[in-house]
Amino acid sequence: MKKTLLPLWIILGTFVSAGMVKDLRTGLMWEDSYHSKETKITHPRAVVYCRELKLGGYDDWRLPTIQELLSIVDYSKEEPAILGVFDNVDDEGFYWTSTLVAGEDDEYWGVNFKHGESSRAAEYYDRYVRCVRNVD
Repeated sequence: MKKTLLPLWIILGTFVSAGMVKDLRTGLMWEDSYHSKETKITHPRAVVYCRELKLGGYDDWRLPTIQELLSIVDYSKEEPAILGVFDNVDDEGFYWTSTLVAGEDDEYWGVNFKHGESSRAAEYYDRYVRCVRNVD
């Protein structure tokens, strides 16, 4: 029987392309652009940024939910605690999600990829953003 070596991205369940990571396990495509580790913005600006993002020929980007963002945490490592296929991450930065904190009008959940911890922040703080889209 002939053995075929699979590319690493198939084994890990991801596909990496210019500025994007496609997670075959979850059916999500992630922004992995330079912006993801260099620019902090408020939550309202993050919503607009994702809505207006045009990357890889796609224009249906959005902020991830807390569950979606936690799906790319790699708890077996730290600084950064994110799947190794991502190139652009601030390993001590908080990343916004679209998930509102229960009982609050202006606080949202996010993830800090230093140790993969979730926490909350008021919408007017400047934080990082990593947009997501559902795979077609």
